[in-house]
Amino acid sequence: MAFAIDRFLELSKAVNTADLDWSYIQEVGVTDDEARALRYMSDVESHTIIYLRDLLSGHTARDREITAFLSCWVYEETQHGHAINKFLNACGRPQDPKRFEKVIKGAGFKEEVEAFLTTYLAKVTPHFAATHMSWGAIQEMLAAAAYTQLAYYTRNRELAKLLLRLAKDERRHQAFYYYQAEKRLHHPLALALASFAMHRVWTPVGLGVGEALGLEFIASLLFDDERGQDELRHIDRKFSKLPGFAGWKGALTSVNAAIEDFRHKEPARAQQIRDRKLRSEGSRTAAEKAEWALNTADDRA
Repeated sequence: MAFAIDRFLELSKAVNTADLDWSYIQEVGVTDDEARALRYMSDVESHTIIYLRDLLSGHTARDREITAFLSCWVYEETQHGHAINKFLNACGRPQDPKRFEKVIKGAGFKEEVEAFLTTYLAKVTPHFAATHMSWGAIQEMLAAAAYTQLAYYTRNRELAKLLLRLAKDERRHQAFYYYQAEKRLHHPLALALASFAMHRVWTPVGLGVGEALGLEFIASLLFDDERGQDELRHIDRKFSKLPGFAGWKGALTSVNAAIEDFRHKEPARAQQIRDRKLRSEGSRTAAEKAEWALNTADDRA
């Protein structure tokens, strides 16, 4: 199915926070784990400008649809970070004003090597765009899943509302990347480059961004249970439908590796998180679970 880029451009806007109940947000607040997760998510959103730098290279930058999409994408992602920070401030957990600078400066050597290679290859061949688009597709899937999972577990109803809006945006972004990857991966060179990058180089969104063990913590908090594992399997099934990626299990394998790493380095915290989620899940009524499944069914299509 074609992606309606003109329609996307017309509808692009910052995530709405005007109708949130800010008095309730201030009163209820968030847990320590939720605050840590939200800071990590904000760090990742702030890192978008670095990804944009890598994407706007060579032949990729000459594609009208891609450049038009990215102009809106970077704005919407930046606004996601702004909305999260606004929420944290309202909860009495303000971000360090210099955190953005620290996150950007904190890019590791691996990221710099990846940026160099992607910039160079994008100039050499137009078929490298398929790699960019495949990479972007699964990163957006994981971002949407993370927001949705945190929305499910939080008891702050206004946080859940905001997170589901963020997830909806990420799925709109995912649709563009996926469409672009699908139409570009039929060329042998495009497929070869994308296959190498996704199997040998790709890592889940946010690895190395922000605080130490950020991804490992998020993986444990949001995906170390049956709901989370099912979400990862769903992502892998979706990605497996792209040309050349049949049998893909990258999301499940990579996120579970992060979970195992967190269990090894912080075993007590990992167990505490698992126990808390079990209690939370056990306290939900069948009606609550059914309502959630109904309200988010379209998001997982």
